[in-house]
Parts: sequence; structure tokens; C-alpha cells
Amino acid sequence: MTMHTSELSYNVEPLGRHWTISFCHTPHGSFDRRVDALRAAVRDADRVRRMGHRVTVVVARPRGADLAERVVQLAP
Repeated sequence: MTMHTSELSYNVEPLGRHWTISFCHTPHGSFDRRVDALRAAVRDADRVRRMGHRVTVVVARPRGADLAERVVQLAP
């Protein structure tokens, strides 16, 4: 039996005065701090990675800083 795997992306991004995690183009959750949204995204991304999917977490910079987004690599 062959298991189907996908390449998935969690995006931590600002939403008004809060932070959210966008997954499949839909915002999920509201976090007061960017770090809390990042921790939640990494926790769920790790769960999904253990199911055999390739997962990336992309983190927007606060307040539209002129820096590139960060891509967080999960440990193998």
C-alpha cells in the first residue's frame, strides 16, 4: 500500500492587531503574540510531518518590516 503525501505550508501572519496561522488559505486561531502563533504552528506542523507529509512553516515579519519572511525547518 502506498501512502499519499503532500507538501503543506503553515503561514504565521498578522491579522489586524493579532497573529494567525493560515493553512490552506484559511486563517486559524488568533494569538496576541507572534511567538505564540509560531509555537502553535510548529507543534501542529510536527504532528502532520510525523504522518509522512512535508511541512514548511513560514513566518511573516512584524509590522511589514523590509526583511524576507522566515522559513522554519522542523527537526527530522
